[in-house]
Amino acid sequence: MTMNVRERARDAMRTEIAEAMSAIFAERGFDTVTVDEAASEVGISRATFFRYFGSKEDAVLTLVDGRTLDFGAILTGLPTVPGENAWGLLHRTFQEALASIDAASEAERARVRMIQTTPSLRSRLADRRYGHEEALAHALTPHIDPGEAARPIVLAALAVLDLAWRRWAAGETPILRDALDDTFTALDTGSTPIH
Repeated sequence: MTMNVRERARDAMRTEIAEAMSAIFAERGFDTVTVDEAASEVGISRATFFRYFGSKEDAVLTLVDGRTLDFGAILTGLPTVPGENAWGLLHRTFQEALASIDAASEAERARVRMIQTTPSLRSRLADRRYGHEEALAHALTPHIDPGEAARPIVLAALAVLDLAWRRWAAGETPILRDALDDTFTALDTGSTPIH
């Protein structure tokens, strides 16, 4: 179902406010800037802010949600590679999902840094990321034996994904895919072959 004009306009305004406020929070510190201060700088009222968002965290994380990724569907759509293990398949799933992030701006990196260094944001993002656990485990189960191994492998892979994001945001690697590749390679045990 397509959005009507009003829904598209609301979505565009929500994104514009989120981007502007996230930039302010990233520059001056998430916990040091109030909603009133940021809203004033953006040129909106506090009431307008709360018409679009329930909290400061929602404003920042709406940009992450804007590129909601269905990791389970991506994994399901990938062709299997002979001899590849479950770890490698999950690695390829994340590579595919994050391919467009490599071209991200410094503003994106600053936003990720802010999320990683702000406990309330980091915990909310972790909850959202681990929301992918069920879909990924379901998609991985048919490829491995025993199928019960899917969930722990998926949880480990999601932790690696989080570590790659942190390394990229900290500037350890200029390209997110490189951080992902380095981290996955370091932990590849080859112990769970896929079929």
